[in-house]
Amino acid sequence: MKRRTALLLAGTIVATWPMISQAQTGIDWASELGKYPDTTLRILMIQDPWVSGFQQLNPTFEQLTGTKVVIDAFGYDQTHEKEVLEGTSQSSQYDIIVLDSPWVGEFWSGEFVEDLKPYIEKTKPEVLAWDDFVPAFQTVAEWEDTIVGVPFGAYFMMLHYRKDLFEKAGLQPPKTIDEFKAAAKHFTNNPDFPGMYGTALNNARGAAIGQSFFEWIFNFGGKPFATTVPGNPDPYSDMTPQFNSPEAKQVFEFFKEMLQYQPSGAESIAWEERAATFTTGKTAMITAWSVRTPGFYDPSKSQIADKIGTTVFPHKEGIDGVPPLGGWVMGINSHSNQKDLAWDYIKWFTSKDVHKQFVLLGGPPSRLSAIQDPEIRAKMPWVETIEESQKNVYAECRPRIPESFEIIDTVGLNFSRALQNQVSVDEALSELQTTIAELMSKGGYTVQQ
Repeated sequence: MKRRTALLLAGTIVATWPMISQAQTGIDWASELGKYPDTTLRILMIQDPWVSGFQQLNPTFEQLTGTKVVIDAFGYDQTHEKEVLEGTSQSSQYDIIVLDSPWVGEFWSGEFVEDLKPYIEKTKPEVLAWDDFVPAFQTVAEWEDTIVGVPFGAYFMMLHYRKDLFEKAGLQPPKTIDEFKAAAKHFTNNPDFPGMYGTALNNARGAAIGQSFFEWIFNFGGKPFATTVPGNPDPYSDMTPQFNSPEAKQVFEFFKEMLQYQPSGAESIAWEERAATFTTGKTAMITAWSVRTPGFYDPSKSQIADKIGTTVFPHKEGIDGVPPLGGWVMGINSHSNQKDLAWDYIKWFTSKDVHKQFVLLGGPPSRLSAIQDPEIRAKMPWVETIEESQKNVYAECRPRIPESFEIIDTVGLNFSRALQNQVSVDEALSELQTTIAELMSKGGYTVQQ
């Protein structure tokens, strides 16, 4: 039976980095890992800031196993496109593929990745320490009673703000959406803060603004689908779209209102541009994934490195906030000819000790032990905000069903059209309600007419 049917039914620095062995948790990696001389392990992933952390740690794995580790990294959309192409062509070129959280259902139903449960079951519990992963990201890694990937890169959307500017203005960092809007207005076109804009949002057409909708909808008190809401044990049981809701309209109108507080060309701002407005001192605050936070604090990359504070993502007053959750898991290509080698790498790289070193090199903390580690907390003060955020995140923040990429792309197209006044907000939402309902019906989901 096809998995899709089942779904419907139910920069190397070798010399300076120490060998990570049994000294810390008692794991003897020399005996735990196999030997693979004259082999090459190939990994396909996104070109995010943590790639350099992989490159610095990989020589240890190469020394332990005899293999050569090669990483190919691409932009977000290109990574998805290339991974789908590799899967549909049943290519064995890559052994490990790194999946964004919304792609989990798609890649499992497409038979592109292995079920990792059998590998986990034959691995010593202390090696993987599964219960130590951020609880919501344990859920992200699961699909249809399988484990699609092992977490290593949990992202938390946080508010980053200029402490010096807020102190000068006598303002507290925003906790609510109304406070966020008020602060953005205060810093824009203010002679006390010349050349400053209040913020920069992810407005660019496609995945950038498409994902933004799902980041904000819960924090306006809404939901994208009838049963996709925190606390529901069956979030995909009724996939009737909720784009005709007052909360969905509020998200669209919020993004249009916020354009006036952003740099020129705001309609084209995406992840990189948003970060650049902040690190070059053009914006007083931005919401950004925690993966970028280390770069904000790095004086070689940021002009405001010593002036930054972080706090939990804002939400509508009177409701419980849902900080956006994203990030990456490592899966094994179902067509790889080196699955045991791939698993050895995954269990090594995601283990407690190696993960801690990854975090210290700028990787996103994905384990509770890393989030609570005194050395990490001393070096990375923003991890306190991550700990607070992870308590209230939602694994289904962006849908993880096989149609997720198409949903986000469709939302992004219509959201962008409304933002650029090509259609009205009501027209865009009406089109989305109809289009997404048809997509869900075609996929075999329950949709109320």
